[in-house]
Amino acid sequence: MRTVGIVAATVAATAAVGGAAYWIYQRYKHKRDDAERTKAEDRPADFDDDGSDPVTPEERRARGHYIPRTEIGADVMKKFEEAFGGGYAPPKDEVIDHLTQEDVVLFGVESEPVPGYPETREEVLTAKVRTVERSVVRARVIGPVVHAEHHGSHAGHGFRVGDMVEVPRGVILLAARPKPTELEGYDSQGKSAATFQPSHKTKQTYEIHPGTPYDLVMPYITEDIEWYVDRELVKFELVGTKGLHQQIVFSEDSMRGGLTLRALDRDPKTGLVFVARWEFDIQP
Repeated sequence: MRTVGIVAATVAATAAVGGAAYWIYQRYKHKRDDAERTKAEDRPADFDDDGSDPVTPEERRARGHYIPRTEIGADVMKKFEEAFGGGYAPPKDEVIDHLTQEDVVLFGVESEPVPGYPETREEVLTAKVRTVERSVVRARVIGPVVHAEHHGSHAGHGFRVGDMVEVPRGVILLAARPKPTELEGYDSQGKSAATFQPSHKTKQTYEIHPGTPYDLVMPYITEDIEWYVDRELVKFELVGTKGLHQQIVFSEDSMRGGLTLRALDRDPKTGLVFVARWEFDIQP
């Protein structure tokens, strides 16, 4: 990891890497986005749907593709070099081959036009490495992600926080190992990807991803609350609380599929008292 260490020393934290990438690339795209917005401002969002052929949800689904490293502008690359202390260089195979699950990769994506959303967006995303393979790096997307969904006349790219992606080596812009931080508790593993009300109120089952922080809305919080999962081989961590939000993360080695998570309060007089229940479906 000596080669990776050259860039690793310039990165303060995973969140900082993602934030820096977003800031740099958004400044680069700002002028072009303004021009596109001006061009499209008089069009209705569904201007290309005349009603003759019903548009299915699948046709309108947010989708995108990777941007080859060679198509990233030279001025953007220069800003990366400045932001990461001059230690940045397009990663070579010997760098990628030695990435571990402590490392992150940055890569560019672009949305694809769909009916009703003719304009495209580009964004640089950050993902935490899971495995390194011959032609791709399997990694899980971490925040921030801004343009995953459709907005106005712009199509979303569909790459969301928590998604497992297979990033071709040729699109990786940067590989780095974030430095350890002293941050503990709430948000110490990144911003929450979603906030869930109890399922016994909403009657919903929530799709989630391992390795991704989520907030549970608690009816109340005491020091005596205990947590129970109804399936073996499922592990989770209580990250921290903020107000009535309890943040949790399911581990990568948790078995995929449905589960029930219950919060019970151990009352000294009456014993365990039901607090809330969440129904989850752990995705790949």
